[in-house]
Amino acid sequence: MAPARVSSQLMNRELLLLFLVDFMMSLGMNFTNSLRVLYIQSLGATVFEISLVVSITGMVGTLLRVPSGIFSDQFGRRKIIITSILMSISPPLLYTLSKSWEQQIPWGILDSAAFALYMPSRMAIIADFTPVKNRIKVYSIMGIAFPLGGTIGPAIAGLIQSTSGWNMIFYIASILSVLSLIPSMLLPKPSRDKLEDSKELRVENRSNFDLAFIRPLFPFIILNMFLGLGIGTTNTITPIYLTQRFNVLIADVGLFISVGFGLTTILCQIPGGILADRFGRKRFIAVCLALEPFLFLFWTFADNLLLLLLVQMGVNALWSMTWPATMSLLMETTHASKRGVTSGFTQLGVMLGFTTGPVIGGYLWDAQGMSFPYFASAFFFVLCLPIIPLMARKRVAS
Repeated sequence: MAPARVSSQLMNRELLLLFLVDFMMSLGMNFTNSLRVLYIQSLGATVFEISLVVSITGMVGTLLRVPSGIFSDQFGRRKIIITSILMSISPPLLYTLSKSWEQQIPWGILDSAAFALYMPSRMAIIADFTPVKNRIKVYSIMGIAFPLGGTIGPAIAGLIQSTSGWNMIFYIASILSVLSLIPSMLLPKPSRDKLEDSKELRVENRSNFDLAFIRPLFPFIILNMFLGLGIGTTNTITPIYLTQRFNVLIADVGLFISVGFGLTTILCQIPGGILADRFGRKRFIAVCLALEPFLFLFWTFADNLLLLLLVQMGVNALWSMTWPATMSLLMETTHASKRGVTSGFTQLGVMLGFTTGPVIGGYLWDAQGMSFPYFASAFFFVLCLPIIPLMARKRVAS
């Protein structure tokens, strides 16, 4: 897909529509995914079996990230976004038919595939409609949409589960996917100028992914893989950790996730972009990630739920504040005509972490105890630090 003409306005109509799509997609996803590990546990799965379900279903999404980016560049962001939303409607309904934890796997694969299609197009279209000078600010603002759904979804889902059971959660998630089709269909097709219609650019879009294309992306892929491992090793088991160590209700788990993940990210997106602009993007990313291991180590010593919530807020705040800086750096490493596949490659890295992390966490939980997954997360964040100086040495995007 060719780049679009961009407006100098910070948040134009296209981005506002995309923000609404993001929010509704996130709300539906967080209705199900935030508490689904407890639903799988209710079907008789052990902690390790839960981690297998999460990893197997997530691996399909991982493998689809690069093809999804290619589809985005070749067939158009809007078409891929609409297709992904259509795919996301049925999995929550199919979850309700499961009689065992193994039956969650095929529906989870479909759900994961839908989200894998969505994300590369979503990340690329933001850059399509944003000039370079505004890009880090726009990524900061757009970064609020997903955690906004992550703030509202888990808290409401926890309350609904307590009063109406699991099925109602999944029904509402499907309805939200249907509703998100409306703003997605209103997204305009990005226009093309004469240069973008030239034979030269069409040949470039079909070119192979040679070493010159991959080399500047490689640090982003490795960094995202370690970030995915750092977060993914523990985020799947955290709801179980809360119920077993503090004996809390599912509604309390939903509220913990809403505040610790969603609300914290909302509060940190815009400050993260401002601070990265002021102090330097790579320097800011390094400082944030260097503090993460200490929080994961402190997690295991927190002896009450409020203190643990503050630790979780710190973990997610530091991680999410790096997103605008990382994405703006990433979009400077590749031509605008390949933003979709660029996003797909880097998301491949983070999804490799998110899909293998739960297996590591589940194994360590069963073999060593509930504290050891958090030790592993601390170690993975330490591995991020040598990668940061290698990012974005060459600016080629417009």
